Amino acid sequence: PEYANVVDPESGGIVIVPAANIPVGSVVSVRTGDKVPADGVVVEGTSSVDESSLTGEARPVEKRAGDDVSGGSINVGLCQLVVKTTATVGDSTLSRLIQLVEEAQANTSETEKLVDAFARKYTPVVLTMSLFICTVPWFFGAETGRYWMLNGLIIMVVACPCALTISTPVTYSAGLAAAAQRGIIIKGGSKLEALGNVETVLFDKTGTITTGRFALSHLDLIGNLKSRKELLELLAIIEAPSSHPLSACLVSAAREEGVVVPPGVALREHTILKGEGVSAYVDDEKVYVGNDRLFNRLDMYNISLQQIELAEKW
Repeated sequence: PEYANVVDPESGGIVIVPAANIPVGSVVSVRTGDKVPADGVVVEGTSSVDESSLTGEARPVEKRAGDDVSGGSINVGLCQLVVKTTATVGDSTLSRLIQLVEEAQANTSETEKLVDAFARKYTPVVLTMSLFICTVPWFFGAETGRYWMLNGLIIMVVACPCALTISTPVTYSAGLAAAAQRGIIIKGGSKLEALGNVETVLFDKTGTITTGRFALSHLDLIGNLKSRKELLELLAIIEAPSSHPLSACLVSAAREEGVVVPPGVALREHTILKGEGVSAYVDDEKVYVGNDRLFNRLDMYNISLQQIELAEKW
């Protein structure tokens, strides 16, 4: 971020200062939706942080007092974080990552280096030979001079290594542009050239093979109390007010299956259970949505061993 909210150690108030001027050891306030200005340690608050710009992982990571946070990550939770910086903005993880990318893009491939080295030695030879052919024959007469002048220019044009020198970067540029049009970003010609020798490819799953967005892939009904449609209606009602990424996924899944929330449904006492899920009253019926820790705590995890194994697998 360009600016940061620094906590004044004397008054406890917030002072907005340029992020580049934050010294090590400053205490900054990172509100919901704000970026962490520099690497640091959480000293107060519990919230979810989006680190996808650094790790590529779309799922926010919960941070609490004592946890490390990286500059450039975003507070996407419901509470503010108070962070004590351990590095300046220029020394943050994100800044070092940007520097490494710029250095990688500036590196030329071995083929380019070879062509450039050849051209540095070959070009003076061609120019010297062409100059000799264009000038010396004039001492033997005008007719001879004109004849060899033409041949000298032809040799200069044909033998000049311009096409050889330009061909490599032009080829790389065409390959990089073609890949970019298909959504593939290759950082430099050397990486493009190295692909020709690749035998095994290891993919980063999130955002590469997957889209980086949560989706409901399987819904297993336990018991006969609710139909699939009724269950999706409850999920849509109780998850709509929540800001958690999984909540948006469940609401979207209900919408895609054509489930419409009935009008007049009363939702009250919507409560976020940290690290477990949410609870609320829907038309005077208490509803819980969460993980296995929540239902173990409520002593409601009474399902078959096969269903437990399936839940743990997911």
